[in-house]
Amino acid sequence: MNKNYIFNTFIYFLLIIPSSNFILNSRPSIFRHNIVILNNQFFDDEPWPLPDNKNDPSQDIPSDTNPDSTNSLYEKPTKESPLRDFHGNSRVKSYLAKQVKQSEKLSKDKKSQHFEVLDESHTTFDDIGGYDLVKHEIMQCSDLLVNYEKYAKFNVRIPKGLILEGPPGNGKTLLAKAFSGETNSSFIHASGSEFHDRYVGVGSSKLRELFTLASKNIPCVIFIDEIDAIGRTRGNNEDSANVERDNTLNELLVQLDGFKTSDGVFLICATNRIDLLDKALLRPGRIDKKVYIGNPDTSTREQILNIHLKGKPIEKIIKLHDLIEITNGLSGAEIENLLNEGMLMALRDEREMITKEDLECVMGRSLAGFQVTKNIYSDDMIKRIAYHELGHAISGMLSKSHAKMRKVNLNLWSPKTPGYTIFEIDEIDANIFTAEKLFSHLVVLLSGRVAEEIFFNNSVTTGAGKDLEEAHKLAQQMVLTYGMGSRNIYSYASDKSKELIDEDVSSLILNAISRSRYLLENSIELMEELCPILINTQVLTRDTIEMKIYRKYPQLFKLDD
Repeated sequence: MNKNYIFNTFIYFLLIIPSSNFILNSRPSIFRHNIVILNNQFFDDEPWPLPDNKNDPSQDIPSDTNPDSTNSLYEKPTKESPLRDFHGNSRVKSYLAKQVKQSEKLSKDKKSQHFEVLDESHTTFDDIGGYDLVKHEIMQCSDLLVNYEKYAKFNVRIPKGLILEGPPGNGKTLLAKAFSGETNSSFIHASGSEFHDRYVGVGSSKLRELFTLASKNIPCVIFIDEIDAIGRTRGNNEDSANVERDNTLNELLVQLDGFKTSDGVFLICATNRIDLLDKALLRPGRIDKKVYIGNPDTSTREQILNIHLKGKPIEKIIKLHDLIEITNGLSGAEIENLLNEGMLMALRDEREMITKEDLECVMGRSLAGFQVTKNIYSDDMIKRIAYHELGHAISGMLSKSHAKMRKVNLNLWSPKTPGYTIFEIDEIDANIFTAEKLFSHLVVLLSGRVAEEIFFNNSVTTGAGKDLEEAHKLAQQMVLTYGMGSRNIYSYASDKSKELIDEDVSSLILNAISRSRYLLENSIELMEELCPILINTQVLTRDTIEMKIYRKYPQLFKLDD
């Protein structure tokens, strides 16, 4: 009997007690529910936060029948993957799926098939040296985009486009990027050539894609470099390439000012040839502002030099004023390249400081070119080259209407220009020239050939070929374009007019040759002294020549009175 009783009791504990324990654990009023979470390959018991009614914790568990209890779930990190997601809770699954879709959509809105939005531009106008007036003009567009309420009461229309024109290397792309940084807006960069394709209609579709992407990221700045690739004047030629380009331009015109508005999208274009662009593109309402960015002036060159001299040691004898002077006429990119190549040349020679010789060498290479092997010239030919260049230099110094001569160089490493003379570029009256100034330039162009004739008894070389070509072009412009001949002649009016034009052009050239011969024949002794110095040192500066004239030949400065 006792054995049967013990056996029955054992069976009772094995079967009855576990089932009642399961029933007790399933009652929410007695035990809190714990959720096991797999996070980084470790199980972590993370209890659901208790609700306001702590007596009933089950009310905070999200489920299909309890949708209002998911607030605490939404505050949990999205990286976690709770095991409850796999227990058939469709409410939780739909929420997480919605979050994933929103993040994917956000990333897709920043990039399309051909273009990408740059949200952060660390470049501002403070990173660009000089061009203060250009910055001021562009900043007005920035103020209109950022503080539109300020102008709204005056019925001001926000500009839609800006075009930057001018010679290459002066920071048109950099200004556009800085404009985006100043306005704290999105930035999309494109090139005009990107819209060309062998298939018809691709260019137009790319433009629609570009503006659609920009409209999703307003305020947005679109920068199209080399806009003349798609913005050229439309013609009557029915060639398929021209038709495709015209269709692309038509799409651009519609996007800028069509039935659909594009508020918050600002277009900046850059080109070196604004004269090629279609008038419909340049009209107000599409391109509202045209800003010319030329080579930097004195103050701008100073600021550019200060930016690019950072971290580049330079010898003390080189003053900032000297650098400003020798970089006259260079673009911003050429100034940066001058200092960069000078530093590289110093480091190549195991030096940690830029010298004056480094800068002179880099300037010579950029002006006359460079080749690995040195040209082999006879002593007689080198002497002819020296007299030829001295002819340019002396006639330029003695002509009061001509720009100042800076230096004359012999560069035997140059592939095509073994000698050259550098004249300063006048910043005053730089765009308008008098007849006297043009004639003095004509004299200087012909003085190299005249010097060869004087010192070598009319035995001349081919070195004056380019000088003669430039002289004839200048003389023709003086007669035809500027009306500086003996008569006002319209070109191609009649055969008689053509004869008169030829007579005036020949007369100008003969007078220039006569004037050049007069100046150089009175300077024979000076040139004979300077020639050996130039051959030995391969460079003569204006100060050296002026000192020689003041000491021994002061009467030469009166020849042009």
